[in-house]
Amino acid sequence: MPLQSGGSGRHFGNPDALPPSDGSAPPGTDTTLGLQNVTLLLRVLATTDLHAHLLSYDYCTNRPQFGLGLAQTASLIAEARAGVPGSLLLDNGDFLQGSVLADLAAQTGRRRPHPAVAAFNTLGYDAVALGNHEFNYGLPVLTRALRDARFAILSANIARTLGPDPLADDLLFSPCTIIERQLPDPDGTLHPVRIGILGLTPPQILVWDRHHLAGRVVARPMAEAASAWVPELRRRGAEVVICLAHTGLTPDCGGAEEGATGESAEEIARIPGIDAVVAGHSHLVHPPAPLRLPGGTGTAPIVQPGHSGSHLGQIDLMLRHDGTGWQVEESRTEARSASELVAGLSPRALRQAAGPLRTALSADHRAAQERMRRRLGSTAGPLHSYFAGAADNQATRLIGAALRAHTRLRLAGRSEAALPVVATVTPFRMGGRSGPLNYTDIAPGPLSLRHVFDLYPFPNLLVAQLVRGADLVEILRKSSTIWTRLTPGLPDQPLIDPTTPLSRYEILNGMDYAIDLTRPAEDRSAGRIGDVRIGGRPLSPETPVVLVTNSYQTGAAPIPGARTILDERTLCTDALARYITATGNCGPYDGGGWRFVPVPGTSVLYDSGAGAPDNLAEVAHLAPELLGVTAEGFHRFRLHLG
Repeated sequence: MPLQSGGSGRHFGNPDALPPSDGSAPPGTDTTLGLQNVTLLLRVLATTDLHAHLLSYDYCTNRPQFGLGLAQTASLIAEARAGVPGSLLLDNGDFLQGSVLADLAAQTGRRRPHPAVAAFNTLGYDAVALGNHEFNYGLPVLTRALRDARFAILSANIARTLGPDPLADDLLFSPCTIIERQLPDPDGTLHPVRIGILGLTPPQILVWDRHHLAGRVVARPMAEAASAWVPELRRRGAEVVICLAHTGLTPDCGGAEEGATGESAEEIARIPGIDAVVAGHSHLVHPPAPLRLPGGTGTAPIVQPGHSGSHLGQIDLMLRHDGTGWQVEESRTEARSASELVAGLSPRALRQAAGPLRTALSADHRAAQERMRRRLGSTAGPLHSYFAGAADNQATRLIGAALRAHTRLRLAGRSEAALPVVATVTPFRMGGRSGPLNYTDIAPGPLSLRHVFDLYPFPNLLVAQLVRGADLVEILRKSSTIWTRLTPGLPDQPLIDPTTPLSRYEILNGMDYAIDLTRPAEDRSAGRIGDVRIGGRPLSPETPVVLVTNSYQTGAAPIPGARTILDERTLCTDALARYITATGNCGPYDGGGWRFVPVPGTSVLYDSGAGAPDNLAEVAHLAPELLGVTAEGFHRFRLHLG
């Protein structure tokens, strides 16, 4: 039997766990006729991809967050609930990972409820779906985190074993739940409506978190599971069906941190019997403006409420009784911005809305602040990511130096110790879909544990593999797709390709290389990556190299023929913290690195954060010019490649 969650409603694990079906109406069914002219409003409120951003506080920068965090979204929730009895509050996954609160909660020996679960309990969530990041810490941590939930926990396609069809799978969690609401008509008369909620998780967790899940769980495609469970929900009495699908609108819906799921929310929305879809995963916002749709179009309305509490999804379903049950006559969908509402509220109103949440999480908040203050060492110069997409930088060099040092230490005395060691590093915070505040900005001076999580915010495990020189060049070629192909001699061409997720960007630390942006990245033989050297010597395709990578990359982008030589389940953050402690004063890291091949007479446009004008040293060779601020709040620069 699947693990059953708390909360209202009936949670279904498999057909045997469902109430018996003998053709009679389920308890509470309204069997009265003559309701054809009665209309009801069902309001569905949703968050997604909160990533444990609960108290609108950034523990990496030690300051409050504006327009992000569930504490500020709470104001939107309270306003949306007011005057609309029976509203549903749902979450679409990726709530257990992504902040210091979550990392602390993942430690063993914890007695308090997980802060995300406590937050959902406090705000009265009805149901949540599991996203991919719920599995980052492994199944024991996940199970422990959810044990205090007073809401339904849903995932219809992740199982211990698969049966002959989705309804026969031995699911890890409940696939769906039916919640009954008493909704008032315009005259105030209450009518019972049964709402089915279905949860779908990206099956790619088997790849992305294979270190934790291999041999323990299996998965079905999301659409396959939904196509089986939606009719079952209807058969068991659901009059309205809402799907929590942790995927983006389009098939190529790679998120801020991970790759595409392969299935889209648009595909899910076309499955017969689904009345509304909450999307997620890609951290985008949909619809861009309130959208009204008639019922019966064959495609359910979709809302995607951003990330980290930036928006609250709201779907208003107007229901009309057709004599046999409630049908969706019309829908209105909106993604409401927390920053826009917060800007117009008084501090007192904000405190009032967030008060219960802050009280419930006060102990976790204090513990996180105390832990993040732990002094580790210092940095001789600034560490930032404002121009990580335009030039080599000290922040990624520090990460690379730490990962390489840990690997060399662990390989001491082995045959591989004589080989060159190269580390793959991602500048995790460099704007993009997460906005103009999403940058690392560490001033010269003390380094605390909070700076480690600023530089490396994910619980990835360090892995070292034996690869060839040709494999490294291929990594760099794929990474270089974030940059557009430039036409020599033209001014103000965009440097970053907006259609390519920044999650593809990788820097190889411990080697030197040049990138020719006039050549196509798609063609392996085009030579976009050139002058590749390690220790000053040209790198041949067959040269053996130790590549330091992480557990996510080895699952999401495996290298054919690579052989794992180090996998001791050490967190990359732990390796970084130990390096800073052992080194004392870190940096500067001089010489080598990567660079663009000069393109005379050519300039590019590059968007960065508000602190970029004060941190131009790393792009001084590109003669940066500040052009102004974009409508999205980014500072736009002209960089000269000549």
